[in-house]
Amino acid sequence: KQWYQRRVRGNRLVFSSILYFYQSHGKFYRPTCVSEEQFLEEIRFFKLEDHYKRYINNMDEDDQSLISETEKSWCRRCWDFFEEPDSSRAARVWAVLDVLAITLAVALFIVETIPSIKADIESEESNWRKLTFFVIETICIIFFTIELVARFISCPDKLLFLKTAMNWIDFVTILPYYIQFMAENDEGQALVVLRVLRVIRVLKLARHSKGIIIVTKTLAASVNELALLLFFWFIGVIIFGSIMYYLEYSEESKFTSILQSSWWAVVTMSTVGYGDMVPETPFGKLVASVCMMFSMIVIALPVTVIVSKFTRVYAKYKDKI
Repeated sequence: KQWYQRRVRGNRLVFSSILYFYQSHGKFYRPTCVSEEQFLEEIRFFKLEDHYKRYINNMDEDDQSLISETEKSWCRRCWDFFEEPDSSRAARVWAVLDVLAITLAVALFIVETIPSIKADIESEESNWRKLTFFVIETICIIFFTIELVARFISCPDKLLFLKTAMNWIDFVTILPYYIQFMAENDEGQALVVLRVLRVIRVLKLARHSKGIIIVTKTLAASVNELALLLFFWFIGVIIFGSIMYYLEYSEESKFTSILQSSWWAVVTMSTVGYGDMVPETPFGKLVASVCMMFSMIVIALPVTVIVSKFTRVYAKYKDKI
């Protein structure tokens, strides 16, 4: 297995050809920087000789140039440029610029809420702060838009592209800017919600972080355990919230309804403990103690399973991403 992983890392460009064979349902291409001998060696290593021979035999003489990288579609080169930072120096530079653009856009989102700066940005009169923020955000949005459109056009599988959550995150992060631009600064509640959506831009960094990718895959592999945790947690909130309401209800008490008491149960079971609502009666304190112990058990049980899955997912993907 280790020898296989070293081989893939040492022949990354050739391996992209093998991956393209499966993505394109049986097509081959050979990068110009890879000799024909090395290319055929990889074909034999992955036991694709028969497929390669059939592909060559089924091609017309005019189509044989498709094997060469020089005749490879620009879509594939563009896709590798955005998805594989190690494919070229330009791709690495673009990846760095992408991280800087995301960081700058998130920083603008945070800084513009400072009262003194917010007053200048929302002012109807033109000022240097308002103009500076507008120009920087516009440049970032143009950058994100070009990247998203180019990735969609060059994607080998458009349907898979549309099914990927990260691509929708990329779309949602640029949507508020264009809607605000077309709405001509209308201050509706819908636009306020759209402004909040800009914080999702920070999730774009996940594409450049191996750690976030591993955690995401771990959570995806632990859906059943997380669903079980939420199920028992919900049951506990309803039960303890209802009991606390009937034990603590009075005109002076803050436990004015089961819904309000459920908020106390949520805070207690999540081990936050704001202290805004506390039981006063002896039986209420006893139920609160049971609620605390129950929450610790409910949280602790699935954690060991999730940690073991994280270890397996990390070992599986650390050499692939």
